[in-house]
Amino acid sequence: MVYPTFILVLLLGLGGLALGLVEFKVWIEPQSPDTSSLPGIESSAAPDLEKVQQLSSALPKPSAELPSPTASPPKPLDPVALAAHQGTLRVSNFTQHPVRVALLARQQGSKSYGEPAHWDFAPMEGGSQGLILSLPQGNLTLEKGDIIVAFAQDGSRLYWGPYVVGETPSPMWNQKVGEW
Repeated sequence: MVYPTFILVLLLGLGGLALGLVEFKVWIEPQSPDTSSLPGIESSAAPDLEKVQQLSSALPKPSAELPSPTASPPKPLDPVALAAHQGTLRVSNFTQHPVRVALLARQQGSKSYGEPAHWDFAPMEGGSQGLILSLPQGNLTLEKGDIIVAFAQDGSRLYWGPYVVGETPSPMWNQKVGEW
């Protein structure tokens, strides 16, 4: 009884393989549209060339001079004024990547930098309001010359920066709340 069942299963398997090797293709070709039922364009509906020329001659001619712009371009931010600002740093991760924000803070009274610090953000962490960053030993205050860089941690090779506080357009100073 085992042999007939085994032979039946074997034949069904071979039949399935044979059907898998056969390719079926179905093409659906669009029919050519029947243009005889479409309305035709009559020549009387086309504008008369003489009438168009008469109307165009009645229109005023454009002047060759262009008006000069009255608004002046926005003034760039004064780096000296920005350098005087000290404040906290608010960060949001608006990307779909996990991001690390690194800070290299300049030591007060010298041109050397202190111990670097970093913060990790999940995708979309911080939302529209952002998170204020702090250090283990207390509050974080950014000053002129501090360097900030951010980079994705998922292997996508994305990075932002380096940004120098008070010298590059980012981070931007928020006058209302005293934050970068």
